[in-house]
Amino acid sequence: MSQTNRIRRLLRIVAILHSGRAVNAPDLARDCKVSRRTIFRDIENLRDSGLRISYDDKKQTYRFENSRFLIPADLTAEEILALLVLCQDLANSDSGIPYLGPARMAAFKLASRLPKEVRQTVGELMELHHLQLPPQARVNEKEQIYEQIQSALKTRHSLLIEYNSFADGEKIRTRLNPYALYFGNRSWYVIGYAAMFRQVRTFHLKRFLNAELLPRQTYNIPERFSLEKYFGNAWHMIRDKSQKHHVVIRFGKTVAGNVAEVLLHKTQKIDYFDDGTIDFHVEVEGLKEICWWILGYGNQAYVVQPPELRNMIVNHAQQMIEQYENNPPT
Repeated sequence: MSQTNRIRRLLRIVAILHSGRAVNAPDLARDCKVSRRTIFRDIENLRDSGLRISYDDKKQTYRFENSRFLIPADLTAEEILALLVLCQDLANSDSGIPYLGPARMAAFKLASRLPKEVRQTVGELMELHHLQLPPQARVNEKEQIYEQIQSALKTRHSLLIEYNSFADGEKIRTRLNPYALYFGNRSWYVIGYAAMFRQVRTFHLKRFLNAELLPRQTYNIPERFSLEKYFGNAWHMIRDKSQKHHVVIRFGKTVAGNVAEVLLHKTQKIDYFDDGTIDFHVEVEGLKEICWWILGYGNQAYVVQPPELRNMIVNHAQQMIEQYENNPPT
């Protein structure tokens, strides 16, 4: 909610400056019901966004000049509202997707060019629209590495990376040709060709220890590459081409409705039964990820097929029972 209040306040300041009134920091502070220090910070943020705000040292007042950008003539208030709603939550540095700050600023710059009446309406509507993301991986300290990867993608220069590989059980050093940045499973991932493995692999941004641009080594992204082809029919991101399975899960009526109303996989199909249960069908390559998902439904999910997946669930359940029986809390 504090981010919404901040955006509404910034829009309010823009509206006051657009009115042509000569205003000083105390005036703006009273109008916006915040401290003068907050106003000084807001003014700097507005300037950083590209708005020209001049200051008269003699009169100690602010004046709004024409900005360096023009709003597209066919962009509607509803479209700008949608951008603001997305950006205030999805690009929230504390609870949203990291490193999308420029998206928030771009949306605000567009909103600041709306007519006064429309700006006020947009500010009011923002309080009624909110998006809630699940907890994200903390990768804020990886901003420099994220920017290096962005540069590599833009210039097509290879990276020399140091990476803490959980899969290989050690720290590795390899040349990486980034093909794509992907946000999924609550964090940023880099998909690219790793020279050490001679194949395209997925790297978690959180586990990068260092990334150095190699200005003399360039690369091309193969025309045949796409994220859709790369992930194939993985449940989420972990694909095993050697394990192609038709999975059928019977969900109890307590959770069947919730499962059925969400498109969880591009191949899913659902059979409905009169008793309120459903059979959930999906084609997957690899069983580990979907196994963990099924376990989250407890006794409301039963694996009909394949037997390999059913055995995985049984083994996990048995290990959980043994853990509770043999390791009581002290």
